Amino acid sequence: MASPRAGGHREVENLDDPVHHEHIRAALATDHAGREYKLVRATTQVVAGSLHTYYIHFDGDDEGELYKITAWSRPWLKEPTEALQVTFVGKHVEKE
Repeated sequence: MASPRAGGHREVENLDDPVHHEHIRAALATDHAGREYKLVRATTQVVAGSLHTYYIHFDGDDEGELYKITAWSRPWLKEPTEALQVTFVGKHVEKE
């Protein structure tokens, strides 16, 4: 397996990795806590740390409606709020 290149987006193959779901639950904790979701697609990008982008679908929503979440992981930082920054970006619209 090739090592990740800095700056390049890479599709995540293992969507069942618990780390991904920890990031997603952290992003949903405020406004969407407890909602069931399905992780549809994810990418990762090597930056100063790693930037994960998740696309989820909430159970019960219209089919094809995706929401975007980002997680910036910098595990070497001691302050937890700096080591992992998660953002619920909102409804995702595919660019044509």
